[in-house]
Amino acid sequence: MKRIQSHVLRAFLLATFLFVPQVAFAHLVWINATDYTPTFHERFGARTKVYFGYGHKYPVHDFIKSERLTEFRCTGSENKWKDLKPGSGGFLATPIELKKPGIYMVSAAVEPGFYTMYIDKGKVCHNIGPMTGLEGVITGLYHERYAKALISVGETDDTFYLTPLGHKVEIIPMQNPAKLRTGDFLDLKVLFDGKPARYFKVYATYSGFSTDDDFAYATGTNAKGMTRIRILHHGPWLIKADIKMPAPAELKDKCRQLHYTATLTFEVE
Repeated sequence: MKRIQSHVLRAFLLATFLFVPQVAFAHLVWINATDYTPTFHERFGARTKVYFGYGHKYPVHDFIKSERLTEFRCTGSENKWKDLKPGSGGFLATPIELKKPGIYMVSAAVEPGFYTMYIDKGKVCHNIGPMTGLEGVITGLYHERYAKALISVGETDDTFYLTPLGHKVEIIPMQNPAKLRTGDFLDLKVLFDGKPARYFKVYATYSGFSTDDDFAYATGTNAKGMTRIRILHHGPWLIKADIKMPAPAELKDKCRQLHYTATLTFEVE
Protein backbone atom coordinates (compact mmCIF):
# COMPACT_ATOMS: atom_id res chain seq x y z
CA MET A 1 0.00 0.00 0.00
CA LYS A 2 2.80 2.42 0.87
CA ARG A 3 4.47 1.62 -2.45
CA ILE A 4 1.23 2.38 -4.32
CA GLN A 5 0.83 5.63 -2.42
CA SER A 6 4.42 6.54 -3.25
CA HIS A 7 3.78 5.94 -6.96
CA VAL A 8 0.60 8.01 -6.82
CA LEU A 9 2.44 10.86 -5.10
CA ARG A 10 5.23 10.80 -7.66
CA ALA A 11 2.70 10.79 -10.50
CA PHE A 12 0.89 13.74 -8.93
CA LEU A 13 4.10 15.68 -8.49
CA LEU A 14 5.14 14.96 -12.06
CA ALA A 15 1.78 16.15 -13.40
CA THR A 16 2.03 19.27 -11.28
CA PHE A 17 5.57 19.88 -12.48
CA LEU A 18 4.47 19.64 -16.10
CA PHE A 19 1.45 21.90 -15.72
CA VAL A 20 2.08 24.47 -13.00
CA PRO A 21 5.33 26.01 -14.31
CA GLN A 22 3.50 27.17 -17.43
CA VAL A 23 0.84 28.87 -15.33
CA ALA A 24 3.14 30.26 -12.68
CA PHE A 25 6.26 31.55 -14.32
CA ALA A 26 6.06 31.19 -18.10
CA HIS A 27 3.65 34.09 -18.66
CA LEU A 28 4.54 35.61 -21.99
CA VAL A 29 4.17 39.34 -22.61
CA TRP A 30 3.36 40.95 -25.95
CA ILE A 31 1.97 44.21 -27.32
CA ASN A 32 -1.22 44.36 -29.40
CA ALA A 33 -2.33 47.30 -31.53
CA THR A 34 -5.78 48.28 -32.67
CA ASP A 35 -4.16 49.33 -35.96
CA TYR A 36 -0.67 48.23 -36.99
CA THR A 37 -0.87 50.16 -40.27
CA PRO A 38 -2.72 53.39 -39.48
CA THR A 39 -3.51 55.74 -42.34
CA PHE A 40 -1.52 58.98 -42.33
CA HIS A 41 -3.38 62.29 -42.66
CA GLU A 42 -1.52 65.52 -43.37
CA ARG A 43 -3.68 67.43 -40.91
CA PHE A 44 -3.35 65.28 -37.76
CA GLY A 45 -0.96 62.42 -38.59
CA ALA A 46 -1.91 58.88 -37.59
CA ARG A 47 -3.40 57.31 -34.50
CA THR A 48 -3.55 53.89 -32.93
CA LYS A 49 -3.91 52.27 -29.53
CA VAL A 50 -1.67 49.61 -28.05
CA TYR A 51 -2.55 47.21 -25.24
CA PHE A 52 -0.85 44.32 -23.51
CA GLY A 53 -1.26 40.62 -23.92
CA TYR A 54 0.01 38.59 -20.98
CA GLY A 55 -0.23 34.89 -20.33
CA HIS A 56 -0.72 32.05 -22.81
CA LYS A 57 -3.77 32.83 -24.95
CA TYR A 58 -3.18 35.15 -27.89
CA PRO A 59 -4.33 37.89 -28.40
CA VAL A 60 -5.30 38.53 -24.74
CA HIS A 61 -5.38 36.42 -21.61
CA ASP A 62 -4.38 37.94 -18.28
CA PHE A 63 -3.72 41.41 -16.87
CA ILE A 64 -0.28 42.84 -16.14
CA LYS A 65 0.26 45.61 -13.62
CA SER A 66 1.83 48.79 -14.98
CA GLU A 67 4.32 48.96 -12.12
CA ARG A 68 5.91 45.75 -13.41
CA LEU A 69 6.99 47.49 -16.62
CA THR A 70 10.57 48.74 -16.62
CA GLU A 71 10.22 50.05 -20.18
CA PHE A 72 7.26 51.24 -22.24
CA ARG A 73 8.09 53.56 -25.12
CA CYS A 74 7.55 54.41 -28.76
CA THR A 75 10.61 54.83 -30.97
CA GLY A 76 10.52 56.41 -34.44
CA SER A 77 12.71 56.14 -37.50
CA GLU A 78 15.00 58.96 -36.38
CA ASN A 79 15.75 56.74 -33.37
CA LYS A 80 13.99 59.24 -31.12
CA TRP A 81 11.91 57.65 -28.42
CA LYS A 82 9.14 58.79 -26.13
CA ASP A 83 8.15 57.14 -22.88
CA LEU A 84 4.51 56.10 -22.82
CA LYS A 85 2.18 56.28 -19.85
CA PRO A 86 0.18 53.04 -19.61
CA GLY A 87 -3.58 53.35 -19.63
CA SER A 88 -5.53 52.61 -16.47
CA GLY A 89 -7.55 49.64 -17.76
CA GLY A 90 -6.78 45.97 -17.26
CA PHE A 91 -4.91 45.63 -20.55
CA LEU A 92 -3.23 49.05 -20.14
CA ALA A 93 -4.69 50.37 -23.42
CA THR A 94 -2.66 53.41 -24.45
CA PRO A 95 -3.41 55.85 -27.32
CA ILE A 96 -0.50 56.90 -29.52
CA GLU A 97 -0.33 59.81 -31.97
CA LEU A 98 2.24 59.52 -34.76
CA LYS A 99 3.16 62.75 -36.52
CA LYS A 100 5.04 61.47 -39.58
CA PRO A 101 4.88 58.55 -42.00
CA GLY A 102 7.38 55.80 -41.27
CA ILE A 103 8.15 52.85 -39.06
CA TYR A 104 7.58 53.00 -35.32
CA MET A 105 8.36 50.41 -32.67
CA VAL A 106 6.44 50.25 -29.43
CA SER A 107 8.53 48.35 -26.90
CA ALA A 108 8.25 47.10 -23.35
CA ALA A 109 10.23 45.17 -20.78
CA VAL A 110 8.98 43.46 -17.63
CA GLU A 111 10.94 43.64 -14.42
CA PRO A 112 13.26 40.61 -14.18
CA GLY A 113 12.87 38.20 -11.31
CA PHE A 114 13.17 34.73 -9.84
CA TYR A 115 10.66 31.93 -9.55
CA THR A 116 11.05 28.74 -7.51
CA MET A 117 8.87 25.66 -7.30
CA TYR A 118 9.67 23.24 -4.47
CA ILE A 119 8.21 20.45 -2.33
CA ASP A 120 7.52 21.01 1.36
CA LYS A 121 5.88 18.27 3.46
CA GLY A 122 4.69 16.47 0.33
CA LYS A 123 3.08 19.57 -1.17
CA VAL A 124 4.17 21.58 -4.19
CA CYS A 125 4.90 25.18 -3.18
CA HIS A 126 5.74 28.30 -5.16
CA ASN A 127 8.02 31.18 -4.31
CA ILE A 128 8.18 34.36 -6.39
CA GLY A 129 11.82 34.72 -5.50
CA PRO A 130 15.15 32.86 -5.50
CA MET A 131 15.54 29.30 -4.25
CA THR A 132 18.04 30.35 -1.59
CA GLY A 133 17.49 28.36 1.62
CA LEU A 134 14.71 26.19 0.17
CA GLU A 135 14.82 22.39 0.07
CA GLY A 136 13.14 20.01 -2.34
CA VAL A 137 13.55 22.44 -5.24
CA ILE A 138 11.96 21.26 -8.50
CA THR A 139 12.49 24.38 -10.60
CA GLY A 140 14.49 27.52 -10.00
CA LEU A 141 14.41 30.21 -12.70
CA TYR A 142 15.64 33.71 -13.35
CA HIS A 143 13.55 35.32 -16.11
CA GLU A 144 13.62 38.36 -18.38
CA ARG A 145 10.82 39.24 -20.83
CA TYR A 146 10.73 41.76 -23.67
CA ALA A 147 8.09 42.81 -26.20
CA LYS A 148 7.99 44.87 -29.37
CA ALA A 149 5.21 45.88 -31.80
CA LEU A 150 5.90 47.13 -35.33
CA ILE A 151 3.69 50.01 -36.50
CA SER A 152 3.91 51.02 -40.17
CA VAL A 153 2.44 54.47 -40.81
CA GLY A 154 1.41 55.46 -44.32
CA GLU A 155 3.18 54.55 -47.54
CA THR A 156 6.81 54.28 -46.51
CA ASP A 157 10.09 52.68 -47.55
CA ASP A 158 11.51 53.29 -44.08
CA THR A 159 13.76 50.44 -42.89
CA PHE A 160 13.86 51.38 -39.22
CA TYR A 161 12.49 47.92 -38.41
CA LEU A 162 16.07 46.67 -39.00
CA THR A 163 17.36 48.75 -36.07
CA PRO A 164 17.87 46.92 -32.74
CA LEU A 165 16.46 48.65 -29.67
CA GLY A 166 19.02 47.05 -27.34
CA HIS A 167 16.95 44.46 -25.50
CA LYS A 168 18.73 41.45 -24.03
CA VAL A 169 16.78 39.31 -26.52
CA GLU A 170 15.31 40.90 -29.62
CA ILE A 171 13.61 39.77 -32.82
CA ILE A 172 14.49 41.73 -35.97
CA PRO A 173 12.31 41.31 -39.10
CA MET A 174 14.33 41.45 -42.31
CA GLN A 175 11.35 42.75 -44.33
CA ASN A 176 8.53 45.10 -43.46
CA PRO A 177 5.70 42.66 -42.61
CA ALA A 178 3.12 45.26 -43.64
CA LYS A 179 4.24 44.77 -47.24
CA LEU A 180 4.01 40.97 -47.18
CA ARG A 181 1.06 38.87 -48.23
CA THR A 182 -0.21 35.39 -47.42
CA GLY A 183 2.24 32.81 -48.78
CA ASP A 184 5.29 35.08 -48.50
CA PHE A 185 8.26 34.27 -46.30
CA LEU A 186 9.46 36.54 -43.50
CA ASP A 187 13.13 36.30 -42.58
CA LEU A 188 13.98 36.93 -38.94
CA LYS A 189 17.15 37.64 -37.02
CA VAL A 190 17.28 37.01 -33.28
CA LEU A 191 19.83 38.87 -31.16
CA PHE A 192 21.10 38.00 -27.70
CA ASP A 193 23.23 40.66 -26.02
CA GLY A 194 23.37 42.36 -29.42
CA LYS A 195 24.89 39.33 -31.12
CA PRO A 196 23.31 36.62 -33.31
CA ALA A 197 21.34 34.26 -31.07
CA ARG A 198 22.39 30.77 -32.11
CA TYR A 199 19.89 27.92 -31.86
CA PHE A 200 17.11 29.84 -30.16
CA LYS A 201 13.60 28.43 -30.36
CA VAL A 202 11.23 30.57 -32.42
CA TYR A 203 7.45 30.23 -32.52
CA ALA A 204 4.84 32.11 -34.56
CA THR A 205 1.08 32.32 -34.67
CA TYR A 206 -1.66 34.54 -36.02
CA SER A 207 -4.84 35.86 -34.47
CA GLY A 208 -7.59 33.25 -34.71
CA PHE A 209 -5.35 30.21 -35.06
CA SER A 210 -6.03 29.00 -31.53
CA THR A 211 -7.64 30.13 -28.30
CA ASP A 212 -5.17 28.05 -26.29
CA ASP A 213 -1.38 28.01 -25.83
CA ASP A 214 -0.69 26.83 -29.39
CA PHE A 215 1.49 28.25 -32.15
CA ALA A 216 1.00 27.80 -35.88
CA TYR A 217 4.73 27.61 -36.59
CA ALA A 218 7.77 26.33 -34.72
CA THR A 219 11.36 26.64 -35.86
CA GLY A 220 14.77 27.72 -34.59
CA THR A 221 17.65 30.01 -35.46
CA ASN A 222 20.79 28.81 -37.21
CA ALA A 223 24.40 29.55 -36.33
CA LYS A 224 23.94 33.11 -37.64
CA GLY A 225 20.85 33.76 -35.55
CA MET A 226 18.61 33.61 -38.63
CA THR A 227 15.36 31.79 -39.35
CA ARG A 228 12.28 32.27 -41.50
CA ILE A 229 8.56 31.69 -41.26
CA ARG A 230 5.92 31.47 -43.93
CA ILE A 231 3.00 33.83 -43.65
CA LEU A 232 0.12 31.37 -43.45
CA HIS A 233 -2.67 33.86 -42.88
CA HIS A 234 -3.44 37.55 -43.08
CA GLY A 235 -4.01 39.62 -39.95
CA PRO A 236 -2.10 40.20 -36.70
CA TRP A 237 0.87 37.93 -35.92
CA LEU A 238 2.86 37.10 -32.80
CA ILE A 239 6.48 35.86 -32.95
CA LYS A 240 8.22 34.49 -29.86
CA ALA A 241 11.91 33.77 -29.33
CA ASP A 242 12.77 31.68 -26.30
CA ILE A 243 15.80 30.16 -24.62
CA LYS A 244 16.74 28.56 -21.32
CA MET A 245 20.33 28.13 -20.22
CA PRO A 246 22.15 26.91 -17.09
CA ALA A 247 22.63 29.50 -14.38
CA PRO A 248 26.18 30.86 -14.05
CA ALA A 249 28.25 30.11 -10.95
CA GLU A 250 27.38 33.43 -9.28
CA LEU A 251 23.65 32.56 -9.35
CA LYS A 252 23.84 28.86 -8.44
CA ASP A 253 22.40 29.48 -4.97
CA LYS A 254 19.47 31.48 -6.42
CA CYS A 255 18.38 29.56 -9.51
CA ARG A 256 19.20 26.68 -11.81
CA GLN A 257 18.25 28.19 -15.15
CA LEU A 258 18.06 31.51 -16.93
CA HIS A 259 14.97 32.02 -19.10
CA TYR A 260 14.78 34.78 -21.71
CA THR A 261 11.85 35.54 -24.01
CA ALA A 262 11.14 38.22 -26.61
CA THR A 263 8.06 38.84 -28.72
CA LEU A 264 7.36 40.73 -31.92
CA THR A 265 3.88 41.62 -33.13
CA PHE A 266 2.76 43.05 -36.48
CA GLU A 267 0.02 42.75 -39.07
CA VAL A 268 -0.04 41.32 -42.57
CA GLU A 269 -2.81 42.62 -44.83
